[in-house]
Amino acid sequence: MRPIAIIFAVVALLAGISLSWVIAAKTITWLEEGRQAEMEQAFYAGGIEWANAEADGFLLTLSGEAPTGEDQERALKIGRLIFAENLQDATTTRQPTISRPPDRPPFLEILKNGNDLSFIGTLPEGESQQVLAKYIAALGAETRVTDVSVTTGSAPPSWLPAFEYALRIASLTHQSIINVSPGAVVLEAVPLSASWQPGFEEMAAKLRPEGVSFTVDIATARQIISPYVFSLDIAAPEVATCTAQDEAVAARIYSSVEQIIGTPITCDIGIGAPSRQWFEAVKAGLAALSTLGGGRLDIIDADMTLTAPETVSAEDFERAVQVLGFALPGGFTLQASRDEPSPDVAIEESRPIAFTATLSDEGQVQIEGSVKNALTREVVMRFSEAKFGYGLVEDRLWLEENLPDGWQVRVFALIEALALLNEGKAEMTPATLEISGDASFENPAIELKKTLLAAYGPEQPRLDITYTAPPAGSEGPGLDPRLCVSRITSLLAGNGIAFAPSSAVISDPSLPTIAAIADILTQCRTARIEIGGHTDSQGREVMNRTLSQSRADAVLDAVLARNLLLGDITAKGYGEAEPIADNGTEAGRTRNRRIEFKLLRAPSNHPPEAQATPRIRIDNFSRPAMRAPASLLPAPISESENQ
Repeated sequence: MRPIAIIFAVVALLAGISLSWVIAAKTITWLEEGRQAEMEQAFYAGGIEWANAEADGFLLTLSGEAPTGEDQERALKIGRLIFAENLQDATTTRQPTISRPPDRPPFLEILKNGNDLSFIGTLPEGESQQVLAKYIAALGAETRVTDVSVTTGSAPPSWLPAFEYALRIASLTHQSIINVSPGAVVLEAVPLSASWQPGFEEMAAKLRPEGVSFTVDIATARQIISPYVFSLDIAAPEVATCTAQDEAVAARIYSSVEQIIGTPITCDIGIGAPSRQWFEAVKAGLAALSTLGGGRLDIIDADMTLTAPETVSAEDFERAVQVLGFALPGGFTLQASRDEPSPDVAIEESRPIAFTATLSDEGQVQIEGSVKNALTREVVMRFSEAKFGYGLVEDRLWLEENLPDGWQVRVFALIEALALLNEGKAEMTPATLEISGDASFENPAIELKKTLLAAYGPEQPRLDITYTAPPAGSEGPGLDPRLCVSRITSLLAGNGIAFAPSSAVISDPSLPTIAAIADILTQCRTARIEIGGHTDSQGREVMNRTLSQSRADAVLDAVLARNLLLGDITAKGYGEAEPIADNGTEAGRTRNRRIEFKLLRAPSNHPPEAQATPRIRIDNFSRPAMRAPASLLPAPISESENQ
């Protein structure tokens, strides 16, 4: 072969090899970049920002510092789904380090309310404890002392003079909060009379030791709240309870709660907080709820209880409790627990979807069956007690989230129908409704079908109702009182009574409804009927009750103005105490602003304790905390309310 041909062959071979190498390198780079981009897109979609992915051929190395072990495992799981055995793990986990804050100076809060005296905070060991023991021993037998202070180490020399001065000051007040810190005493007191303040300030100036500052705030009279409570269940925020020292603290609590659940809550304003750092304690607890993603927080005076949902891991729970313990102000105690699956849950989940109500001939009622949540359970109980009488209804309800559409409406209609009977039983499933019993009005099946029509539509329930004629009085039998109230309730369902905003003036379009109600009432003159006024929860409770009473009175006056022969009719305002819908929505508040007619049972000759079966309390429904006796509360302050 000629030399030139050999040269051309070698050059062609080298060119081919070079081209192949370039193509292979480009292909590998393209694969690396593609797989790395695929990994980064998966991390971005999963919200993983700490991890780094580096491709080397068919291998991909994952590196970075994960905040927790769970975050690390989640990133590796996503990587293995894409790269399987070609994934190399070079990640690490950042272990949480929580350092204990330095020791704080002693701080003690003295809360005095008449003969009740409480000590909350930190108290240095040694001489301060001896001084407090002698002071308590010298108090009269009628004084009730609660000491929940925590012993701390030594205190600066300026502590003891301030502490002794605070104890002397406490003896000169009736209702006060005294905060003691080294060299400083801060007092907030409610004056006993108009002449009390000058004499007190003069005596306090004489007693004040040198080197101790004294700040005094003579407050206007406010209600005393005891116990001081904050309670929030993320799963049921509508039953939250809140108390605050003033409007400023309440506004800060509103804002903190709204950041977690999206809606604010209402706080009662009054003195009695176990610490000036009440908001800081509430804020720390809310931060723990936010970290856990749910749960329940209860603070009663200086005792905090945190309950985490069962879905939270043990590691996250312990970390949240540790952080909360460090953030909690001095004087507060903490108990924490994590919900465990109850053995009864499986039993409740296996229960059939059904609802049964039984009315005995003695007036006792038992309701048993499925309702959606704790709030619905409470509303069903209140509705039943309104129909049959307080204390006569036994609660055997259970909670079931997956209920058919319209189930709650059917439950109310079932109870409404049963209330028309002398005795009977109503049983409902998603597909059937059966009612049996005895009635004192003619054509009971027809009347019951009218009551059930709105909830059940054209479906025909199975009815087995007997008729027992009531003894006719001098005025004739008329309508059965229960049927009378049922007809008024049906009338109001389609034509509610409306009022001018924030007043008890009945709107003109509602006057025909008043006339129709009066005509029905003429047919049941032997009945004792109550007109109940109800409001939503906006505004102060006392003003809501006053407005509801005024509106109930206005309806009664309008009915009586018809100059018809009627029976025993009274009016009562319930305010916001008996909601039938969620006050957190505009639609719910509209439903809660209403007028209801209720049949009152004839007075019993039996003593009160003998005529009612104790009501079974609801396990997971919190009622507002009890308040101080009325004798300790200030006179209500008038203000305008917007209902």
